[in-house]
Amino acid sequence: MSNSDKPPYSQAHSLARIREGRYFTEEYEAPDWIIEGVLQRGRLYACTSLTAHGKTAVWLYNACMIACGTPVGAHRTKKADVLIMQGENPDDLKGRILAMEQAVAPDYLPYIMPGHIPLSAEHILRLRGDCQELSLSLGLVIVDTAASFFPFEEENNNVQAGEYARDILRKLTQLPGDPAVVVLCHPTKAAARDNLMPRGGGAFLNELDGNFTLWSEVLGQTTVLHWQDKIRGPDFEPINYRLRPVALERYTDNFGNPPFSVIAEAISDDAAASQNASMLITENQVLRTIRDHPTFSFTDIAEALGWKNALHQPLRSKVQRAVKGLERDKLVHQPRQRGRYVLTEKGIKNLN
Repeated sequence: MSNSDKPPYSQAHSLARIREGRYFTEEYEAPDWIIEGVLQRGRLYACTSLTAHGKTAVWLYNACMIACGTPVGAHRTKKADVLIMQGENPDDLKGRILAMEQAVAPDYLPYIMPGHIPLSAEHILRLRGDCQELSLSLGLVIVDTAASFFPFEEENNNVQAGEYARDILRKLTQLPGDPAVVVLCHPTKAAARDNLMPRGGGAFLNELDGNFTLWSEVLGQTTVLHWQDKIRGPDFEPINYRLRPVALERYTDNFGNPPFSVIAEAISDDAAASQNASMLITENQVLRTIRDHPTFSFTDIAEALGWKNALHQPLRSKVQRAVKGLERDKLVHQPRQRGRYVLTEKGIKNLN
C-alpha cells in the first residue's frame, strides 16, 4: 500500500511515538539567520579561543553589525537588538565600545548587562522581565565568559558542565526574540589550533549547536573565525578579522595621554593575506636585527627599525609580537631565561 492509499492521519495518531515522514516534516522550520550562513536564531553556540586571540573584540564587532543591520564581511545580518552579558572586566568593554563607536561609527550599539554572578533559572526569569520592560527583541546574546557565570563548583566537571549548558545557558535562547546565544569559552589545558574545545568536555559540547573558534597567527594583528568539532547547520568559509588599536580621542589619562583600546573589523581574504605578508616582512626585519645586534633589547630593536607610536615611544610590543612568531617557527630561541634571543640554525638558513 502506498502512502496515498493509507487512511487519514487522525488525532489519535498524533499522540503516537511513530509518525509518518510526511506529517513529521510539517513541523520543519527553515533557518532564521542572524548572520547569514553562520549564526541561527534560537541556537546555543560556544566560541572557544586562547587569551588574546580576539574573542571580545570580534564578538563586539559582530554585535554592533547586527545591531545596525550591516554585513559581517560577505555575510548579511538581520538587524536586531543584541545583549552582552559582561562578566569579565567591564571597564575594558567600555573602552572597546567607545573605540568601536569612534572608528566604525555604528548607528546602534548593543545592550550591556555587567556583573559577575552565578547564573540561575531565576536570574534568567528576571532578565526576561527586564527585556520585556525595554521592549527588546533580541537577535543575539553574548555571554562573556562561560566561567564568569558558571553556577557550580567545578567548571571541568562533565556532569556540572552539561547541566550548565542544558538547563541554564539554553534557556537564554528563550528570551524575547528567541536569540542566538554565543558563550565565549576558554579552551581545555594545552590547547592548540586543532584542539580548541571548550572546558567542560564532551558533556558541555554535546548540549551545544556549534563550537566556533578564533585563532590568531599574528597576535594583535589578525584573527580567523571558523568552527571545530561541531556545527548544526551548513559549513561556512573562515571569516578574517583585522585587530587594531584605537586611541580614544575624547579622553586622556592622568599624564595627558589618550587611552587605547583594540577593535576588530571583518576583512577580505586578500586583505588578510596582505596583512600576513606584511607581518612576514616585519619578522624578517627583527630576525636580521637580532643577528646583527645580538645584545639589543626589544626597545633597542624598535629604535633601530624606527618603530614608534603616536607619542614617539619605541614600539616594544611590535618587536615582542614578531619575536613570538619567530620563536613559534623555531627561527629564534632564548638559551636562558631573561636572556637575549639568538638565531637558531633554521633561522640562519632562513635569512641566507
